Amino acid sequence: MQQIIHLALIMAAALAGGLLASRLNIPGSVIIGAMLGVIVLKLCLALPLALPRQWSLFIQIVVGATVGSSFSVDMLGQLRHYAVPILTSALLLIILGSVLAIVFTKFWGIDPGTAFISTSPGAMTAMTGMAGGLNVDIFLVLTFHITRVILVILLAPAIMRLSRMFL
Repeated sequence: MQQIIHLALIMAAALAGGLLASRLNIPGSVIIGAMLGVIVLKLCLALPLALPRQWSLFIQIVVGATVGSSFSVDMLGQLRHYAVPILTSALLLIILGSVLAIVFTKFWGIDPGTAFISTSPGAMTAMTGMAGGLNVDIFLVLTFHITRVILVILLAPAIMRLSRMFL
């Protein structure tokens, strides 16, 4: 019964946060608002609220299905045309993440595996799922990726406006 109450609290906080952020026109409102709503709830109640592990798997499957269903044959043409910038971008992000992982390990004592997964580009759900499978500090990995997602969503509109002014 307690698990059902926790689940209801989490979903209510996520819904309220997502709707409020959407109403306030915050960039990436639904996901940012939902995350912040649940974080505020957890801080206020000081309870170890968490979705059941099966939900995480289900949500990852839904996200994968959403991304997969957005695939089209036209994307293959774009991939062929933009293969060099796509691969260059991915490789540079992986290299930069690796360099940062070394720095974080050396200067902050973060476990090398945790540092690498924390600084790797990728979807937050995929990286935290990988962290669980690799026996690294999942909470630190999650903190890195939540921070990255929030900053990207909040800063992207301003960066896009600036890039349009100068490019």
